[in-house]
Amino acid sequence: MKQLDEATVKQVKKNIKLFFNLATDEHINEGVAWYTKAFIEAKKISRRHGYDTYKVAQVIAALSPRNRWEQNLKDADKVCEAHKESIHPTDIKVCTFHSNKFKAFNILNNNVDITEKSLKTYNFVQNIAYLSRDHVTVDIWHLRACFKDKIKIDNASVGKIAYGQIKDATLEVAQEIGIKGFELQAIVWLSAQSYFSKTTN
Repeated sequence: MKQLDEATVKQVKKNIKLFFNLATDEHINEGVAWYTKAFIEAKKISRRHGYDTYKVAQVIAALSPRNRWEQNLKDADKVCEAHKESIHPTDIKVCTFHSNKFKAFNILNNNVDITEKSLKTYNFVQNIAYLSRDHVTVDIWHLRACFKDKIKIDNASVGKIAYGQIKDATLEVAQEIGIKGFELQAIVWLSAQSYFSKTTN
């Protein structure tokens, strides 16, 4: 998916609104609070181990693939503590891939940063570390909400231009509703998970 035509962008906006309207009160309350809670957790880890919040947010993002959120935070805390104590990556276990664990250590070693080349992860870091109103984490659940049955989980590659269009569409809908872009994304994430779990069972 490299670039969306005008009609598709309009449909994406309609679908985002649809999934917002499908959200329960619980989805809305949880979604609005999600990134603020994530920021607070990143701040706690940063203070506990002496790293700045942006570094910790990058570590969290690096450790996030195939990792439940609660475990993701525990693993980020474990990696920061191990790095501070000069413990080697091979001497600790986390619940994601080995390459991501080593990446987290390399972030703390200032050898690597999550850049805009990794669009989803970079936006996720900005949302957690800064509660940025200008960034949107477009992950598989957001894509499924945007395109409904037209996108498959195993074929969800999004190019830079299309990512920007989806992000802008989300921010525009959020402005219409009167909430922040990352709040809308979190609500839609919960709503989409609920919707697709029902339709696939």
